[in-house]
Amino acid sequence: MTEKLAMADLLKQAASLLPTNAAHIRDEFEANLRPLVEASFKKMNLVTREEFDQHMSLLSRLEERTAGLEAELEALRPPAIGDQGPS
Repeated sequence: MTEKLAMADLLKQAASLLPTNAAHIRDEFEANLRPLVEASFKKMNLVTREEFDQHMSLLSRLEERTAGLEAELEALRPPAIGDQGPS
């Protein structure tokens, strides 16, 4: 769901909570509520699902690369003194 559709859906749900005899003010309510909700979301420093998925993919690749580099580093380290292997 895109950000705009999610916002519109949220506002419609909020407006639907108004009593049925207040239907004439629903549009005005939605129009006044939209800037408040948008400002609140901006303060929360949220990211979209797409951005989140991109960062998770990058993190996964970096974790794999780090594990590979750690294995290479471990293979290059000389054995510790007293750790000469089986005797």
